[in-house]
Amino acid sequence: MKIKGIIFDMDGVLIDSERPSIAGWKYAGEKMGEEIPDSLIDSFKGSNNESIKKIFDDYFKGRLDYLKAREYRTQYCYKVREKEGIVTKKGLYDLFEFCEKNNVKCAVATSTRRESAQRSLRCIGIYDKLAAVSYGDEVKNGKPAPDIFLDAAAKMGLNPEECIVVEDSINGIKAGAAGGMYVVHIPDTIIIDEETKKLTNRIVESLDKIIDILIEINFSGNRQAPHMREHKYSAFIDRVAVRDFFREYTDAYNSKDPKILLKIEHTYRVAALAEVIGWRAGFDRDLAWLSGMLHDVGRFEQVRRYHTFNDAVSVDHAKLGADLLFDESDPLINKFMDEKQQDERMMYLLETSIRNHNKFEIDEGLDEETRNYCNILRDADKIDILKVNTLFSPEDIYGVTKEELLKSNITDKVMESFLNEETVLKAYRKSAIDSLVGHISLVWGLVYPISYEITAAEGYLERMLSFKSQNEETNEKLEVIRSKIKEKMR
Repeated sequence: MKIKGIIFDMDGVLIDSERPSIAGWKYAGEKMGEEIPDSLIDSFKGSNNESIKKIFDDYFKGRLDYLKAREYRTQYCYKVREKEGIVTKKGLYDLFEFCEKNNVKCAVATSTRRESAQRSLRCIGIYDKLAAVSYGDEVKNGKPAPDIFLDAAAKMGLNPEECIVVEDSINGIKAGAAGGMYVVHIPDTIIIDEETKKLTNRIVESLDKIIDILIEINFSGNRQAPHMREHKYSAFIDRVAVRDFFREYTDAYNSKDPKILLKIEHTYRVAALAEVIGWRAGFDRDLAWLSGMLHDVGRFEQVRRYHTFNDAVSVDHAKLGADLLFDESDPLINKFMDEKQQDERMMYLLETSIRNHNKFEIDEGLDEETRNYCNILRDADKIDILKVNTLFSPEDIYGVTKEELLKSNITDKVMESFLNEETVLKAYRKSAIDSLVGHISLVWGLVYPISYEITAAEGYLERMLSFKSQNEETNEKLEVIRSKIKEKMR
């Protein structure tokens, strides 16, 4: 029988969230004065909140409060997410492309709460690619009972035997097997015992290896079967080598300097966002990712030389970065990738997107492909800039005091520009609150629908819009701005 659907667990299968979760439980134990052992944490995996609470309470017998421990764990995980963004598992987008092209439905069955799960799935760009999502707290019995997988299969209109279940946990494997499904195990943080291994049909190292299983079952191993779109630049890009040299390069600067640390973390998040946007826009996601990794290389040298991120009083950081990377005498790009792997067209796309990422408008006369790679990087950068606005003080972001921000008025020129759905020029910004509105206006410059979806899901724009002024006229104008944004994001 052919496979018509794949049901994925989310945490540890699609998203690399198990390691932060384990560390979060350890953090909770430290805060509460008693160790939470690895074996107990492993037993939580795949279970719903009610089941985890029972396991926790049975073990600690009242010595630790479950809800308090869970709160500490959640706080820890959110801090990691704020810093690193959401990290997807290897092969995710390859597999989803293959499934889309070959009419294999995809679903998620997760123990994570609906609101949190939807946010994560939207941020990694796959929510509207799913035929169904099932949530652990919305079925009668959690894993290892098969209810959640049977629910997902039914929502897709498929029989259990037509579905692959992809799991990393003991409870998840047992649930998939109990449901009569083809169970694929991808090892993550949990050691699976031999008895549980017997319940699996296949063990693979990453999501893209499931493509081989689908070709074997659905196409009798025929590799001429429909596959997925070509990624013409991917073969030239070694992500491990890029990350390794980026760490080496930034280690030469003072990583304890908050400005340096900010840009290191920003770089990783922009690269991840660019990959998602590039994938959804139909372009080479590896090249989009690489542009994100390289886009702010100039920032580190800017801070070393001028002790500021303000281009107006120092240097154009995008130009500086591109000059460092692609200068013919000693190009830094050769450290990120072997010179023999540097396709000429790819180098042009990289350099042009980096030089254009901070400009008010993209250079005229660029071909369509080049404009798209520029826009992919610009969208990713803008989305994360919204996030940065919520993480730091007005003094750090806008160069104004909180008191100035609370009391100032939005000037007419800034309001007019915003309501015309323009990215507000710095030249228009005269008051402290104008700077906040100017950053909010970055949303008008977003190009791709997925960029708006990610922005809404992340919630940072909403936080910026929740600002309450001590100036009543400003509050009235902010309400108009909120309505305008709400209409756009609908």
